[in-house]
Amino acid sequence: MALALATFVVGNQFVGADRSVTTDMIGHDFLAFYTAGHFVGNGRAGDLYNLEAVKAFQHDLAKKEGLQIGPSFGPWWNPPFYAWPFVPLARLPYFTALRIWQAIALCCAAASIAILCWMLVARLRRVPLSAETAYELRLCREDFPASSWKVWALVPLLVAASSPFIQALSHGQNTFTSLLIVTLTVAAWRGRRALLAGLVGGLLFYKPQLGAIVAAVMVFDLGWRALAGLAATGTALLAVTLFTLPGSLHDYQALLPANLHTMQIENAYLWERHVTLKAFWRLLMQGREAGGPLLAVTALTWTCVALAGAWLFLAAVRSRRDCATGQAGAPTADRRAARTDALIAATIATGPLLMPFHFDYDLLLLAVPAVLTARHVRLQLHRDAQAAALTTIDRWLLGVWSLLYLWMFVNAGTGMHSHVNVTVVLLGCVAALLGVRLFRSGRQAARQIASLPPMAHPRAVARPLAA
Repeated sequence: MALALATFVVGNQFVGADRSVTTDMIGHDFLAFYTAGHFVGNGRAGDLYNLEAVKAFQHDLAKKEGLQIGPSFGPWWNPPFYAWPFVPLARLPYFTALRIWQAIALCCAAASIAILCWMLVARLRRVPLSAETAYELRLCREDFPASSWKVWALVPLLVAASSPFIQALSHGQNTFTSLLIVTLTVAAWRGRRALLAGLVGGLLFYKPQLGAIVAAVMVFDLGWRALAGLAATGTALLAVTLFTLPGSLHDYQALLPANLHTMQIENAYLWERHVTLKAFWRLLMQGREAGGPLLAVTALTWTCVALAGAWLFLAAVRSRRDCATGQAGAPTADRRAARTDALIAATIATGPLLMPFHFDYDLLLLAVPAVLTARHVRLQLHRDAQAAALTTIDRWLLGVWSLLYLWMFVNAGTGMHSHVNVTVVLLGCVAALLGVRLFRSGRQAARQIASLPPMAHPRAVARPLAA
């Protein structure tokens, strides 16, 4: 895939201007960010959600800079406070601001990939805590399969060669910022640092459709400290909005639903670019044309959302129960680690299906559950000497996930003509399989580690461990 993409990039330099991808076609989503920064920087925060003002400014800018946007324009879908980071960029010429923004995005992507590589290859050791064979997982250089560069290099290779990565970079989107926030949140979550996970995770609410499900499940798993962290970050962002952009919060609450209605109901809309259950049924039964949703579309959407949400909730509850009341003598820390990784993976994969608004480029966040799943498989095969192959669930998961990875390259084009958003179907299969694995994670960890020979008292083994 990487070689094919490189071929397209090189070949693009040798075709005529009428057939090639040029700079005036790239970064159009950044127009919304640039517009918001210009409005806030010039005291026009009241126009953030004014579609006519946004459209007029962007068309004037496109004419001035030679951008090919046609009659389209980019509304501002984010909360008001998120406009502040773009105020300095909006003071620069458009293409200069776009290049700086893309450089920032690539830095966020590089940092995220570095953390994901560490998650994949970080090695663990079982440290005895008591004579009853309880263990705690600690980072070290032992008790985990050796990882050459061929292992961790798969992370940057598969991320950079994915459709969401290319879309986010070429559109000038903020997906790389989202990936970094999610990656840092997950790192704190896996380390059971509840307050830190909440503080960082709260930043994800600059895109509420990305932060809602992650925050809910994180609080369910980590408890009130995570909720306190979320509340602290949320309070700070609310204060910034109220004191620096007075009146904009009211506009966000009152005008954003009307703007969504205008774009999605009163005009033809690109439902094939969304990865939600709402988009799937709407595209399948009504196509892309303007008009309100049919009663059947609404009923099927809410039914599927309820089923997907219930499946995630029940899997989380069952896994938590297995972790708390698992087999006697099985190490609690190992059960918790396996269950936490499975819970995080299932949550991130299921989240888009439960939301009413979620673009396909934000599926780059699936890199996080992909790494956690790969880590789970490596640990499982390493610990179980009798394991000669993947489990049935992992084989199915690998197959469906690979198909989803490839299909995302063609989903928009095929969905526009066939009215079937296959990406939603494949994502639903991935989420369901991750939910099944979440059901079994606690039991598997208990069985695997309980089969290990008992360890002596910590004092008796302290010297060998130190050596």
